Amino acid sequence: MNDTKKVIPMDDAEWQKIVKSIPIVCDIAETTAEGVVRQVLKAVFEKNGLPMDKLDAMVSTVIAHSKRDISFSAVHGIAIPHGYMSGLEKLLVGIGVLRHGRSIDVNSIDGSRTHIFFVILCSSPNHPGYRQFLAQLCRRIISDGMVPRLASVSTRDDLEALLSGVGDMEEK
Repeated sequence: MNDTKKVIPMDDAEWQKIVKSIPIVCDIAETTAEGVVRQVLKAVFEKNGLPMDKLDAMVSTVIAHSKRDISFSAVHGIAIPHGYMSGLEKLLVGIGVLRHGRSIDVNSIDGSRTHIFFVILCSSPNHPGYRQFLAQLCRRIISDGMVPRLASVSTRDDLEALLSGVGDMEEK
């Protein structure tokens, strides 16, 4: 018997609402995945009023969980580290974009170096919206042919426009 649950697609309005609420940290100069995750989670904690005294523990949890989970495995320069924090009522996401031309080796499946991190926090893998968000993110990144355009993103506005699908990011 197959125990997997079918993921109900997220509608575009819900997706755009989430994208507009995501803290995006651009021009990151960190040289480790842990450093990037820390900087992105700090922005997520600040935006959502989470207690900063829990930041270090959450960074460790995300890094440890992500090393065990295939979902963190980066491909095409994109990583999706995630972790679970009890008591969270909603899905929280932050995005980190490394300084233009920089990338980090995170032992990706395809051997590529990573330059964009989508960091996800929720209460558990069964959190409502978690699988929907991952499915929608992957669909938009892969199916919409976004990977090559993500490599040239350097501003919050460009990334938000690209992810939300509102208009096209101008070719540079």
